[in-house]
Amino acid sequence: MHNRIYEQLIYDYLASKLLTSTKERLNFGGFFLNDDGSLNMQGVMNKFQAYMKEQRSKKDLDFLERQWRLIFSAYLSPILNGQGHSFREVETSDEKRLDIVVTYLQYKYIIELKNWRGAKSHQRGLNQLVTYLDIHGLNNGFLVIFDTRQEKTWDIQTIEHKDKSIYAVWV
Repeated sequence: MHNRIYEQLIYDYLASKLLTSTKERLNFGGFFLNDDGSLNMQGVMNKFQAYMKEQRSKKDLDFLERQWRLIFSAYLSPILNGQGHSFREVETSDEKRLDIVVTYLQYKYIIELKNWRGAKSHQRGLNQLVTYLDIHGLNNGFLVIFDTRQEKTWDIQTIEHKDKSIYAVWV
């Protein structure tokens, strides 16, 4: 183009069009979006697990659930990037507290964070999450299990529990 002003204007217009398109709203190029515009929470959880696998050290073994919640919330922040919000310790009508509730556009995601303390505790955590899902009228929930055992599995499971689907990752 011979006219540099028009060249810059056209370049700026095309760049802004690309950034504001539906799939490109996130800094991550739409990686965490489904085709319907909802947040791909399973993808978010998988990437969080991969991130923790790379970054975690033995110094983190003494972390409390509260500290893990802070790390997970910080991880979520750039993904939501102004299109959604995360709320910690949300109180339900029964005066129970949900660990993290994420809203993204008109969608809601409930995420429970647990330290691994054995199979019985795991079942109680699943029951707790199902109760929260019932209160909010949702069928799908998410569970992040912080596992400090030596023989760590880094597992990912979809658990069907009391007619609810729970996507669980171990980190």
